Amino acid sequence: MDPTPISFKAISDITICKLPIPSSTWHFGLFCLMSIFFGFVSVSCQKGNNEQETYTMNYLVDTVLIDSKERILYISGYMKGSSLDDDEGSFFLYNHHDLSIDEINLDRKEFVETYPLDAEGPNGVGNFILDLQVLDDNLFFGKSVPFSTVFDKSGRVIQKINWLTAKDSVGDPFGEGPPNSEVVVDTKNWRVMGTNLDFLKTTAFLGVLSVEDRLVKNINIDPENSFSNYFLKADNYYQNPWVFLGSIENYIYVSHEYSNEIIHFNPEGELVKVVNYEPKLTPRRANLPETLTGTREQIRRESRKLMEQVRFEAPVWDKVNRRYFRLSAKRIFEEGAEDEFLPLKKTHVFLTVFDAGFNLVSEIELKELFDENYKYFAKDGKLWICQNFSDELGFLVFDLKIN
Repeated sequence: MDPTPISFKAISDITICKLPIPSSTWHFGLFCLMSIFFGFVSVSCQKGNNEQETYTMNYLVDTVLIDSKERILYISGYMKGSSLDDDEGSFFLYNHHDLSIDEINLDRKEFVETYPLDAEGPNGVGNFILDLQVLDDNLFFGKSVPFSTVFDKSGRVIQKINWLTAKDSVGDPFGEGPPNSEVVVDTKNWRVMGTNLDFLKTTAFLGVLSVEDRLVKNINIDPENSFSNYFLKADNYYQNPWVFLGSIENYIYVSHEYSNEIIHFNPEGELVKVVNYEPKLTPRRANLPETLTGTREQIRRESRKLMEQVRFEAPVWDKVNRRYFRLSAKRIFEEGAEDEFLPLKKTHVFLTVFDAGFNLVSEIELKELFDENYKYFAKDGKLWICQNFSDELGFLVFDLKIN
């Protein structure tokens, strides 16, 4: 199923990130400035008839450092509040230091301009932008709480998106709060999609919001019932599977971190297909927790067990080679560690490559990476992964060759 372009832009989704970055990352970043890594990995290609053939994949990985021109960029997190423009030339990064959007020219490898925003007033975008999407006509979509906004480079708000005032066909509200993730799918009629979690029913659902009509249609996004068995609870403490939402060409996709399935919808919210595949380097999904409710310590241990097995990120589209990239990871914790995050000993990060029809082509371990949580995207047919090199913005760029 080969995508055909329509008028909205690919984004990446919001992730709750709590993992620390090992100090060795900074040393490695400096080492990368002087080295180019070359690796050969044998991988398997899964054809439509499920026959397996062995391929050789090799890649070069280089480091790109951005000249910030003394601008203090906001790179303290995993840089999820960012977006690549459709020409793949500019990378836009939210800056919480002064509530603005910074533009990075990736071809010139330098900061070029900042676009200030207002927190309140007629052009208010909120105090914090959780996710960013580049739209057509030099517009941006910024997800915030309790409402989100579409604004231009001058900071003028073009459209506000408020889910809290929206009702469904029987008059019920979308939810108690705004969606976890949002994506604009239509700027002409102002239609937005958003995912939310229902802790009582232990499932996730997709809302399709008609902004002007304030009407929302809720859609089940768990056709294989894979979400509900990963909701962990201890008193008022929740550990839920994080749900990713994004747009790639003419698809809306939904995925979650503990299962490899990728659920595709069209822009009207109709189910297109569910992608399943058989990875070789990770499990297809994490084994179900032994218990879903318990003490906070028990729930943290269960969460740690899940992350030791596998954690999937969202796919991104390489329009040059017409393929998809997806990162996943398995973590190794220090022996005897009781917390689900600390102390972390090692993270194995894997790349899965799909063709345009979402057939698995190959998968490899990217040994140069210490974490899969960073924002990543495809540019010029290569995989770019954001990195924080001693408080300087940089990227690891993987040039993949599949023979």
